[in-house]
Amino acid sequence: MGNLLASVGNGLRRVLGFLVGAALLAIVVLVCIQVFSRYFIGAPTPGLAEISRILFIWMTFLGAALLVSQRQLIVIDLLHDRLSRGIFTRLKVLVDIATAVFLVFLAVYARHLMIVVGQKIAPATGVSFGWFYGALLAFSVLGLIFILERLLGANRAGQETASAAERPVAQEGVQS
Repeated sequence: MGNLLASVGNGLRRVLGFLVGAALLAIVVLVCIQVFSRYFIGAPTPGLAEISRILFIWMTFLGAALLVSQRQLIVIDLLHDRLSRGIFTRLKVLVDIATAVFLVFLAVYARHLMIVVGQKIAPATGVSFGWFYGALLAFSVLGLIFILERLLGANRAGQETASAAERPVAQEGVQS
């Protein structure tokens, strides 16, 4: 099960990295087309602005899910350098569990928002506003998958192998 989760997690990270990069490229191209169209041709393109907004929202939340997978989204490292390796590992597990609880609540709320605003249509593109809030649901589900991968992978191995970025500073600087 741990190997399957690790394979799925690695595949998702590759796909998310590609999608975030593709969304950024698409946003840049769409904004350039919009600027060219507005200032040189004199024809505004409101549909491109809406598509850019949708892509930006999705890029942000897919990128946030990618950062959750790498445990880099939000880190307050006030205590990290003062903790022993065992306590530091337990703290990471506690943070993962708290994040998972938050993501479950966020997923439920995002689904509710998608139902409520799903009937409304964006004026320029005709796209349902549910697509805007779908990014929240995708972020929540992907974040939960990555946290489960980390928690179950750590339990399967018996201990979590921390990368250099995750180890406490006090442990890194000690020389024998």
